[in-house]
Amino acid sequence: MTDVSRRKLLATSATGLVGGAGCLNSESDGDGSDGSGKQNGGDESLVPPARWIPASAGSRLFFSYTDLETVRSHEPILPAETLDEIPFVPHGAGGRVVGRMETEPTFEYVLEFGPEGDGEHYVMGGEFDLAGLDLGDPIDEVGDFERFEAAGASIAASSDTLIVVDPEIGSIDDVLAAGLDGTDRRVDSGGSFEAVLENVGDDTLAFGIVPGSTDEVAVGQSWSVTAEMATYTQVMLGMDTSDVDEDQLESELASESPYDRLDEFSFDIEGDTVVTTGTLSTSEFRYTDSISKHQAGTSRPVRANVSVDVETATQSVTVELTAIGGGHVELRDSGGTQATLTEQGDEATLEYGVGETETVSVVVVGGGEESVFLTETVEF
Repeated sequence: MTDVSRRKLLATSATGLVGGAGCLNSESDGDGSDGSGKQNGGDESLVPPARWIPASAGSRLFFSYTDLETVRSHEPILPAETLDEIPFVPHGAGGRVVGRMETEPTFEYVLEFGPEGDGEHYVMGGEFDLAGLDLGDPIDEVGDFERFEAAGASIAASSDTLIVVDPEIGSIDDVLAAGLDGTDRRVDSGGSFEAVLENVGDDTLAFGIVPGSTDEVAVGQSWSVTAEMATYTQVMLGMDTSDVDEDQLESELASESPYDRLDEFSFDIEGDTVVTTGTLSTSEFRYTDSISKHQAGTSRPVRANVSVDVETATQSVTVELTAIGGGHVELRDSGGTQATLTEQGDEATLEYGVGETETVSVVVVGGGEESVFLTETVEF
């Protein structure tokens, strides 16, 4: 029998950001400048997620950020398979626009965000050439940016920043206003998004889901890469931590990926927030992206987070889907798939007998592939 009557776990999966298997990070490699934060106009000290995401991006927000300048600086030590997986151009519409360029760009960072898990807004900083896109004459000028409408996308470009927005989802004017004038930035509203960015906003690889309701859990995850060490952090805000057993949580994390591969990790519980942090050698860092840099724009990443309650008194495991960006979640045990969760708020309870031992897996399925991001062995 397990030594606690009830255990609650929370997990986040991002098939577009998986450190060894799939979660989040902190610990910055610098001050967010020199490519990670400084571009023309606006508040140049802000990292891209804080600067470019407008309040109009939606009440529910997914974002991912890659500091490619840092990645390139550590190419000699990063495993080849990891470098091959890190997307050097954006997914979706942003990837399709970049893919039409005659000259391969050298981006310093790529930021994607939107109300769903497949982006819709793309901001890229660095060196690029718009030649070959056949954009015609610009329809407008905003600061140092020229605006174009082409290929089903709204495009704005300055000498070192390229923005692509799906006009059916968002407004490129709002993105420019946020980045250039600081008008209605999402981060200025405080709340969950600001708190997530405090933990993951300026790291080498970062991802977050911020719900539209304070009743839901906001999550962030990232990896910070230096010449010697890769630091992993996961933050969850809005959790019910009243019955979390810290010793039990530490034991459970130690057997889960990526914690089972980290040299060391620690966690901190304060109020409704849990932050876990761990490290491993940069030469051992593994990254898996569902859309490789060679296939940008051909499919969509699937992201989700869940809560899991293990009740020994009733021999049951209850899983609730608290966020999903496309695809669905399957609950599996030794008998196969026992339940499928498709919508935010869906939950399912698996019941077992006294004395049974079972391994329950939570699997994210979508885009023609699947990712196991939580496996829990239970004894009743």
